[in-house]
Amino acid sequence: MPKAHRIDPVVRLKEDCDLLAKQKVLCCCLEVPDAAADLNVTADLTKRTIVCSMRLAAPQDKKRSSARVNWLAKQLTRAETESMFVKAVRPGRAEETQETLARVLEDATTLESPATDVVPSAFEIFYMADLGHRFAGNKIFIEELEKAVPHFYQQVGQRLRAWVAPPPKLHRRDPAAQIDEEIDEPVELAAADFQPPGDKELNKVGPGFAWPQL
Repeated sequence: MPKAHRIDPVVRLKEDCDLLAKQKVLCCCLEVPDAAADLNVTADLTKRTIVCSMRLAAPQDKKRSSARVNWLAKQLTRAETESMFVKAVRPGRAEETQETLARVLEDATTLESPATDVVPSAFEIFYMADLGHRFAGNKIFIEELEKAVPHFYQQVGQRLRAWVAPPPKLHRRDPAAQIDEEIDEPVELAAADFQPPGDKELNKVGPGFAWPQL
């Protein structure tokens, strides 16, 4: 939800009305405590559909596209797949790809794009209820909306877990290798560290010692 909508409900109402008038779309964002992401609900008057969706950032520690898709698929193996879809979102102008959840669970490569090698940066999982001619009925619309949101959350929302970066690993050095490195290091003496003996130092001799007579 935009910050302006949180602060001022009047601004939110005005912008929602403008969106409905211009694009024939109604949107709302539900904040579920401790959920992996906000739950977005969109009613499209032109397409006569209700869409419930959640968006997750892809795991950054996985470099291949299929590995990132597998990370998501493992969370949804027990979800009902009817009318469920997954969209792979890529940064910049890279092509987005979309497939049914059923296909994604069968094949992790199904979301790869032949037009780009850019890996997905996020995934959008959504449920689409196509009401068709029933959309026009006020009672039917409310009933379907009240069924769609809990159905999506039960099958998808409560199963999703946001990716968390793993803590850095401590790399221990081999003590023997460290000793070898210290032995191999050359010892450099600065010129100031070496002082030739002066006359006083030469005269400091132990008892019983006599300088030879020339």
